[in-house]
Amino acid sequence: MTFRVEKKIVLNQSKVFDLKNWINDNDGSILYPNRIINSIYFDTTSYSMYHDSIEGILPRKKIRLRNYNNLYKFDKNTKKEIKISSSEGRFKTSVIEENPLKIMNFGYFDKDYGVCLPVINIIYERSYYKIKNIRLTLDQNIYYKKISNSQISQLSTKDKLNVVELKFSSDKLIDSVIKNFPFDVSRFSKYCRGIEFVDSNYCNDL
Repeated sequence: MTFRVEKKIVLNQSKVFDLKNWINDNDGSILYPNRIINSIYFDTTSYSMYHDSIEGILPRKKIRLRNYNNLYKFDKNTKKEIKISSSEGRFKTSVIEENPLKIMNFGYFDKDYGVCLPVINIIYERSYYKIKNIRLTLDQNIYYKKISNSQISQLSTKDKLNVVELKFSSDKLIDSVIKNFPFDVSRFSKYCRGIEFVDSNYCNDL
């Protein structure tokens, strides 16, 4: 389990160019090649994790299967990840899932939430940068697909927003970057936003 400090920034497409200029001006460098991230998120039938996230309840979780392909494939590279938000901070566990197809078909039992089923597929392109020992990621071309009865919809909805995440190993590193960062930090959850896109019961003016 790894401890992380994260700050998120939401940008429209016109601001992405400004972000890349800021990265260059602050001696940032590309950390890894771009890659496609493909995730399947799980929740209860009443969307308990979604509601806990919206309401800011602690502790709370997000549970997902993740791989790095254009299309979701249940292969040996699939990871099961559990993100935990608590009063102490944010943690993530990530392990290779030996039988992702079984979880997809029958769900995952969580000790806190009970039976969780696949509800949404989220796909996006991630760029990786490093600035003064701080990792910055830029997520673009975010697509959401509803999952019903373990089947991923062929239809997808593209988000008009992009997401930046600043990831720190400790709070001590935050001020050195944030004080010169020309964008506003905000809360943002791809999972919650995706549910609001694909499920009419939670549809907002997006």
